[in-house]
Amino acid sequence: MALLLRPDRREAALWRDHLERRDSESRQLLFEHYRLFAMRLARVEFRKRRGMNFELGDLEQFAFEALLQAIDRFDPSRGAPFESYVRLRIKGQISSGMAKMSEGGSQASYRRRAERDRLRSLAADGGETDSEGDPLQALSRLAATLVLGIMLDEGAQSAEAIADSAPSAYDSLALREMQHCLWQQVDTLPEREAFVLRQHYAKDVSFTVIGELLGVSKGRVSQIHRQALLRLRSQLAKFR
Repeated sequence: MALLLRPDRREAALWRDHLERRDSESRQLLFEHYRLFAMRLARVEFRKRRGMNFELGDLEQFAFEALLQAIDRFDPSRGAPFESYVRLRIKGQISSGMAKMSEGGSQASYRRRAERDRLRSLAADGGETDSEGDPLQALSRLAATLVLGIMLDEGAQSAEAIADSAPSAYDSLALREMQHCLWQQVDTLPEREAFVLRQHYAKDVSFTVIGELLGVSKGRVSQIHRQALLRLRSQLAKFR
């Protein structure tokens, strides 16, 4: 109870745990503890750069990358607050990342890159074909799996969205119930698969950063993402 009432004690406990264990789980807990702080800094930097053809998602990913690097390099024994330590690194990572994007002429948003990552994940080698090798059947199954990702994405966004008085398809009760059911099914997936879906769809964390969190390659995260959506599709098919 004291840890819940005193955020500073929880922070200290997380660092003690990480310094003792130095494993992926303790690192993930620290990342989650500071994730909103990193997002707030990204929003501040984004407001300073409005009209520069960058999107908030890009800056948030730079902030997440800097946060992970800072967690790995920070030494609590020196007495400096971590948020002060990481603040400059996040700002520097954002400036550096934006400069590289500008130099390369890239104006692609995080969301467009995330959508491409998802499609590549599902269309990767080892993709499904039906027993007769019908490409239309395979395309239909691919589309069905992509729809699950879209529903997870929209469901996560709608949970934080401001209510709109004008009704839309996504505001319908039926769709909300379907999305709720889908996220309940996510909870039944193997731990790593559920982690990837929650981080990517509910928290807008890129495959690259999720790989850093799990200590695996971006390609491996892509495989886990595909396995998770295929498993979800298989589980939901049983309810038909």
